[in-house]
Amino acid sequence: MLKFLKVYFFTLIFMLLYGCSEERTVFVLSSYDDRDVCGQPQVQGAIDSLKREINNLKIEITYLDSRRISRHELEKKCDDFAEKVKSRRPSLILTTDDAAFQCAAKHFMGEEIPVVFSGINVTPEHYNKKYHFLKERKPTKNFTGVYERLFIPKQIELVEVLVGRIDKIAVLYSTDFMGEALKQQVIYELKDTDLKNRIVFYPVSTVSELDKASEEINKRKEITAYFPFVMSIKNEKFLTLRDVASIITEKIKKIDLAINKQFVELGFFGGVSVDFYQMGYRAGQMASYILKTGKTSELDVEDADKYVRIINLKRANDIKLNIFDKQISLFDELIK
Repeated sequence: MLKFLKVYFFTLIFMLLYGCSEERTVFVLSSYDDRDVCGQPQVQGAIDSLKREINNLKIEITYLDSRRISRHELEKKCDDFAEKVKSRRPSLILTTDDAAFQCAAKHFMGEEIPVVFSGINVTPEHYNKKYHFLKERKPTKNFTGVYERLFIPKQIELVEVLVGRIDKIAVLYSTDFMGEALKQQVIYELKDTDLKNRIVFYPVSTVSELDKASEEINKRKEITAYFPFVMSIKNEKFLTLRDVASIITEKIKKIDLAINKQFVELGFFGGVSVDFYQMGYRAGQMASYILKTGKTSELDVEDADKYVRIINLKRANDIKLNIFDKQISLFDELIK
C-alpha cells in the first residue's frame, strides 16, 4: 500500500509539473515570403531561439508577401491576421521587418499581447512619433525589439581598405516602401560624417528605369561601388531583388555592397553584412524572456550588433578586382 501511495504521489507531481502545463502559442508575422533574402533568415533565427529557450511552445508563421502584392491586398492580409490573433489569443507576436511591425502596431499597440519586432528599417524614434511606445529606448507599452542597423560607414571603410579612397558611392534603390526606407537609413547612418557628401542616389520603379540607372552607374568613373537596394519593382508583375540581381550584376561591373549574406549568394560582391539570422535570434531571445517573465518593459529596444564580413570571390574576379591574400584575411566568410 505504501509503495502504491509513493508511485501515485510521484505520478501526481509529474503530471502537475509537466503533463498539465499549458501549451503556449507564438505567432510569427513575416513581412515577406518564405524565400525572402532578408525576412526568412530572421524568421529562422527567431524560431531556433524560441525552441531552444521555451518548452511546450507552438509557433505559427504568417507571411504577408508585401513585396509582391498591392497595398489593398496587404491591408486585407493584415486585417485577417488581426482577426486570427483576436480569436486565438497567442501568448506573443514576433514580427520581422517593417510591414509586419506596422500591421501589429495598427491593431495591437497598447494591448495586452506582447510584441517583439526584428529588422525594422524605419528608426524606432520615427515610429515613436506616431505610436508613443518608447521613452528613449525603454518600452512604455507592449512593444520592444531589434532595429536593423546597416553598418554603412563600416561598408565604406572596408572598400577603401581594398581599393583606396573612393570618390562616389551610388545607392540604387526602388521607390517602394522598403527601398525608400533603406535610402533613409543610408542618410541616417552617414548624417554625422563627411561620407554623406559622397553618396549619389538612383531611384527606380520599373525594369526600364533599372536598366538606365545601371548603365549610368557603370559608366560614371567616379563611382567605385554601389548599394543594390532594388527591393521591389514593376514589370508585368512585381519583381524582387532575387528576380533582378542578375540584370544588375550583368550591367554594373563595380563593387556591389551587400547588406546581408543572402545578397552575396545572389551574386553580389559582399562587404560588411548584417547578420539577419542573429538579429532574428536575438529577437527570439527577447521574446523568450517575456514569455518567462511577462516583463516587456525590462527590455530596451536594441540596435542589431552582429555583422559578418563576406566576399564573393567569383564576383570579385568578374569585376576584375584583385584581392590580395592579406586582404582576404579581412573577411569572415568566402563564397567561391
